[in-house]
Amino acid sequence: MTTESTDSTRYPIGLWQSQDAYTIAEIRQLVDQIGTLPDAYALVLTDISAVDLSRQYRPDSWTIQQLVHHVADTHMLHFMRLKNALTAPNTTGVMADVNAWAALSEGQYAPISDSLTLLKGIHQRIAFLVGTLRPDQLAITYYHPGRQRDLTLAQALSVIVWHAEHHLAHIRLALQTD
Repeated sequence: MTTESTDSTRYPIGLWQSQDAYTIAEIRQLVDQIGTLPDAYALVLTDISAVDLSRQYRPDSWTIQQLVHHVADTHMLHFMRLKNALTAPNTTGVMADVNAWAALSEGQYAPISDSLTLLKGIHQRIAFLVGTLRPDQLAITYYHPGRQRDLTLAQALSVIVWHAEHHLAHIRLALQTD
């Protein structure tokens, strides 16, 4: 059982909230957020020290370094899920053991600049892809084993934005710890 304190550090922006349908304006807002989130990461991480990169947002959590790599890695997965659903609707989304990935030496020590570059590029691709989709395509689904549910592409886009904001909040929390 978790405490309120643990929940607020584990989910500083709250849990992802599912929505059945999205308006065109909501999709545009999500696409805009996809476009600006890599810059928000870059700004928060400007001139970050090696000591800061090793900070954690709560005991036994990933470090800032691992978080940055995790977001870039999983957003590549999200992009593949979107493309795969468009070409093979109702399929199962690509999954990975993200804890194992974070434990790899690469996840712990690779320069974060590599993942920030990757994040910017993958978010540009996601924004472009989603910008080309018709409303009926945004309603295409795929099965997400981790969430144990079908997601529409519009919902998946919302998850991507939530995920980026979720871990950006973790980074900010870690930078506030002493």
